[in-house]
Amino acid sequence: MWNIAGIVVCLVSNLYGVGGINLLDGKYRNVNIVIQNTVAENEVLIERIKQIFTNASQLLFEATRYQVSFGQINIIIPNTWSSKPEYEEIPALSELDSYITVDDGKVKAPHTKRKRKKCGSPGRYILLPASFLLKEGKTKYGHHANVVVHEWGHLRWGLWDEYGTKRNGRFYLKGGEWKPVGCSAYIMGQVGRGSQCTRGISKCDISKTEILINEACKFCPDESQPLSNMSSIMAFNWLDAVVTFCDHENDTSVPVHQRHNSNGKSEQNLKCKGRSSWEVMREHEDFKTATPLPTFTNTVPTFRLLQETVGYRVFVLDVSGSMDMIAFDTSRLTKMIQASAYIIQTKIPDYSWLGIVSFETISYTLKDMTQVKSQQDRDDMISALPRSALGGTCIGCGITTALQLLTAKLGDPAGSEIIVISDGGNNEGDLDSAIQNAVDASVTIHSISVSQDADIRMISMATATGGSHISYLEVGTISIASAFTEILSSAVTSFATESVTVVSEHYTGGLSNNIQTSFDIDSSIGNSTSVSILQGSSAALRVDVTSPDGTVYTKQTSDDNVVLDIPGTAIAGQYNVSIESSTSSLELYVTSLPTDAEAVRVFSWISPVDFDFNSGELPVVEADVMKGRAAVLNAIVTALVETSATNDCTISLLDDGADPDDTSDDGVYAGVIPAFCIGQNGRVSAKVYVKGENGTATVADVFSGAGSPDSDEEETSNEVLQDNFQRQSVANEIIVNNYVAGDVTAPGRITDVSIIDISTENTPYGESRNFTITWTATGDDVNIGQAMEYEIRISSDNNILTNDFSNAEYLSVSNANFTPKAAGVTEFLRIEVNAEESYTSTKYFAIRAKDEAGNVGDVSNIISILVANGYRIAIEGDIVYSHSNTDDEATEEDVVEKEKKKNLPILAVGLSSAAAVIVIAIVALTVCVKKAKAKEIVQGIVVHILTDSIAKGVDNI
Repeated sequence: MWNIAGIVVCLVSNLYGVGGINLLDGKYRNVNIVIQNTVAENEVLIERIKQIFTNASQLLFEATRYQVSFGQINIIIPNTWSSKPEYEEIPALSELDSYITVDDGKVKAPHTKRKRKKCGSPGRYILLPASFLLKEGKTKYGHHANVVVHEWGHLRWGLWDEYGTKRNGRFYLKGGEWKPVGCSAYIMGQVGRGSQCTRGISKCDISKTEILINEACKFCPDESQPLSNMSSIMAFNWLDAVVTFCDHENDTSVPVHQRHNSNGKSEQNLKCKGRSSWEVMREHEDFKTATPLPTFTNTVPTFRLLQETVGYRVFVLDVSGSMDMIAFDTSRLTKMIQASAYIIQTKIPDYSWLGIVSFETISYTLKDMTQVKSQQDRDDMISALPRSALGGTCIGCGITTALQLLTAKLGDPAGSEIIVISDGGNNEGDLDSAIQNAVDASVTIHSISVSQDADIRMISMATATGGSHISYLEVGTISIASAFTEILSSAVTSFATESVTVVSEHYTGGLSNNIQTSFDIDSSIGNSTSVSILQGSSAALRVDVTSPDGTVYTKQTSDDNVVLDIPGTAIAGQYNVSIESSTSSLELYVTSLPTDAEAVRVFSWISPVDFDFNSGELPVVEADVMKGRAAVLNAIVTALVETSATNDCTISLLDDGADPDDTSDDGVYAGVIPAFCIGQNGRVSAKVYVKGENGTATVADVFSGAGSPDSDEEETSNEVLQDNFQRQSVANEIIVNNYVAGDVTAPGRITDVSIIDISTENTPYGESRNFTITWTATGDDVNIGQAMEYEIRISSDNNILTNDFSNAEYLSVSNANFTPKAAGVTEFLRIEVNAEESYTSTKYFAIRAKDEAGNVGDVSNIISILVANGYRIAIEGDIVYSHSNTDDEATEEDVVEKEKKKNLPILAVGLSSAAAVIVIAIVALTVCVKKAKAKEIVQGIVVHILTDSIAKGVDNI
């Protein structure tokens, strides 16, 4: 069985290097704050960071009940700023794990970007805009310290926001009123419109539950209320007095104002299934064994000012006998040499340092640490690359020699990088000890696995040191050079100035003598654009690139590697490429530098890294598409999944909010890898393709970040991108364990159940309310295909739906012929509730999907509806639930039997000529049932099954 966990033991980052965040004696160490080179040099900014994080450290200490605070913080300064004596020089870094970045661009809201969007999963980074940090006094998001602690909850512990939004809904029904979403439920305030809720108060009557509350209405907490009412920092971070996280709502030992509110569609309730922040935090390693520290503990952090200089890297190349294996007329060794030569020639930054080590049974230094200052230096490096393969595999030997080179050059190698390429299992030396030595030295290892046979620890060595890991599986389109390109970057402070990959294609087998293709250059890039071709062997090659204005750039050669540079700034538009070559293997790369600070970029990943098929889940590919830091919407995103068992398995990635995507329109697109794409145990990789069409793709004008009184108040006018654009990105590899054929995957969780309309009719026999409920259909396997049936249940206790769904009251929709639509299609369900009493009681509603193999999806988010004593719920004319208070009322069986004797008339109703469809509606019937002591009129419920196209043309259903 493949298993990454536990291979590398005792992985503890160097406390004085630049590694991952760690906790020691209640103090967080190696908290990295990265200032991007787009931020103008400003000493005041550094002082503001120190002040803000000093205040945040004390608040963090109090909010976590005196358990944790910030200890050592690294402020990483770009090399574009002036050097100063107080700045320690460090190597340029390609990768950091869970960090804080300071940038200056279109996005002004502090926020956290995540990698795996599950409850409790840590974030990728926190963005703190420079304008936010430099603002004196209180910001619209609250005091700076409150915002930092709020975002730390996202980054470190995987918490989610607890406030309501226009997208998810700001109110829910309970106890005869519209209640505001928030934590806790006891905080006081007013309801109205505008940032201070001072407008439209009469139109925001929370007692008018017979209609849907206006979406413009919101809740504004009263800042002058008693401090004992104030919580939670994940809900109302802009309030001065909020200094706590909410805890278990049913724990009587928790003060009432700190008890979690599991009602309403807050992100915390959606993602964590109603659990409070502290319930999630207690499961984190930070708190499992933590105990409170003395309240007088010094929480002032220490700050190190670190300035990036140039990169220090060592290539560690496998030359064992298996590297002589040939695929498509070219050996693995040859491909590795060609890729290394291409990277040295085109990607290693000027003035950075590079060493080259090879290994087989033992290791060799092929090139000592050398600063790349000229073309001659690059040529010398390429000449030093290995040319033959023989012997066993001692990966640890290569890592050890690389560490020796870096230490000899730097003294302390912390922050430097090792890039390991290997195709086999380690059979010599002590690899685990070598990896541990790299961890202790705070040296990052990136790994490129060549074939499925590469040692499993190629992944764990990268994971343990904060590096990247990618596979080249000899089939498909991911090449060694594309993996190299994905790994390398100039520095963590140069996000906005990094080169982007437009094309990365690997053609193998059956090539014709002529390849015709094209690519798009958009106006956000175009500087130093190069078209590179790597041949499988030396052969006559001609490449012609025709620009949008008709200019033809040509290069003709028999070299292995060919680079054609487009002079100046490439004009925007489509470029046509013609390649003539007789080789059986060919790689094409197009890269370009940004023309401004906010170019379109894509970052992709697959999770989890160690995937167990027995989990019943599927791995997820995600792609973050951004222009600068702003979300790019309406892009076409696909992923080509590659294993040695399958070919050409393409999946669509969507940004629609349906499982596995967590939030619609945030620029992060997601899709599951279906079982048939995997096919076996072992390595799985993916390459992501992103395309934007002229006038279709847009850039989000407002990014949802930390909460503020102005949330959802700003008018949005998304920028429309006027160019076609394309990008490619290679995701990390994962390892699949316990693969089995067949349907073992459940439908996805439905997370967007909502009430979109309430209509009320007063009858001589009481009030009749129609609730129109909607959600996005899930699939047979998460979001793929079509589920077989829905299971709908209600309860007077939302915890029963969450924890004991099968024992809640069942609502049958079988007679309504209500079957799931294809994944991604909007479902509509209208239920009718009838009663003589006033509507002051609450029922909770949830749903889950099943497939034909009996796999059952997770319970959806929970919504609430108001009911009354003696109420009945009916769907499609059949009473599916009856709540009786006395023996005098008609029983459910009586009513159903009566209705069975009726002929139900059917009326065809046309809706929306634009939709061009017909909706079948069952006319509600009035059924009179007489008993000895009571008479009750029950109107049957109507279920309207509406297509998505109809819904788009109907404002109010």
